[in-house]
Amino acid sequence: MPAPTEKTRPLRLDAERNRAAILTAAATVYAERGSHTSLEEVATLAGVGVGTVYRRFPTKGLLIEALLEATMRDYAERIEAFAVQAETEPWEAFRGHVMSLVHMQAKDRAFSEVIADPASSSDAFRDHHDRALRASLALTARAQSAGVLREDFHHRDLLILTRASHGIVAAGDPEDVGDPVRLAELFLEALRRR
Repeated sequence: MPAPTEKTRPLRLDAERNRAAILTAAATVYAERGSHTSLEEVATLAGVGVGTVYRRFPTKGLLIEALLEATMRDYAERIEAFAVQAETEPWEAFRGHVMSLVHMQAKDRAFSEVIADPASSSDAFRDHHDRALRASLALTARAQSAGVLREDFHHRDLLILTRASHGIVAAGDPEDVGDPVRLAELFLEALRRR
């Protein structure tokens, strides 16, 4: 039997504790301040040395991938659920999708960065982006077919909202989600076919 490699060998208890502390600290600072926050700041908040952070996550990109993997999977699953809901409740599903997206952006600046510019995000998220896009396209097509979403709506309009919301989130108070939510409400009001 081959010897375990560093990737397959289970972490020692203290190393696992450090990894968990690093992820918890990164979740806090990246959600509040975005991914521009340094690994040194993450290490300080985690109560570990910066060398420990680099040992577990050699690059900031790898730390962000580990941190956002579950969030990106949840994002794709939410949109898939809204696409199913759109079969019977097309407007409610479209509205739910838009509001869920904006709330997720307002809650987590690092997620907002990734979702506002999918082309530049990590390949690790490509599958989640692709799943989310397919579901979102199906959802909007159902809403348009049902006559509840304006015919001139183009899916790119949703990316424009995502980027506008990201700009508001990046410039604003992390505790105040009101502005991106208000923008989304106005967006929805403009798109609803009467």
